[in-house]
Amino acid sequence: MPPGGGVWGARRASAAARTRQRILDATLELHGEQGIGATTWDDIAARAGVGVGTVYRHFPSLDALIPACGEITRQVLELPEDPPALFAGLDAAPERIERLVREAFAIYERGAPQLRAIRNEPDVHPNVAEAGTEVEGALGALIDAAVASSAITPADRAVVRAMIDLNTWDALREQGLGQDEAVATIAELLSLRLGSRR
Repeated sequence: MPPGGGVWGARRASAAARTRQRILDATLELHGEQGIGATTWDDIAARAGVGVGTVYRHFPSLDALIPACGEITRQVLELPEDPPALFAGLDAAPERIERLVREAFAIYERGAPQLRAIRNEPDVHPNVAEAGTEVEGALGALIDAAVASSAITPADRAVVRAMIDLNTWDALREQGLGQDEAVATIAELLSLRLGSRR
């Protein structure tokens, strides 16, 4: 049997894949805790429990590391692929607004640390800026789908976007509101504002 093949080769490949995943998990944790730009290869190695050389073997540069982190972040965030489908069968405006807030806040529940890193450091790498654009596009598409049957002013749309923002979610959670209560509170406020315009 040739060297590197068979069972031993498979085991080495599996071990390498596990090491790579540990490095990525450590990197994402550190990006969320201290920022992307402040995270060094030494930090990553220490958190992952590997040598710095091992980190460099798997990810020799930011151009290798950041896109790999981005793929995991996309999986974590689960941005909606078909926003209009999320509102199918919901005719009442309050129901549509509640669904909008729930979907946006669910994204934050899944990936707030990654989103804060993306928002705070868009210039650290082109992939980070691209991720920020993707998130903003997804939120915009959710808003468009939620209010598709309504005519709202640009000012109203701006208020909706602000009220479903990560900062709003953060503030509500810091004040002790759970996910369901945060959703209900913002949905009620938005429904009152938009309802008063009709």
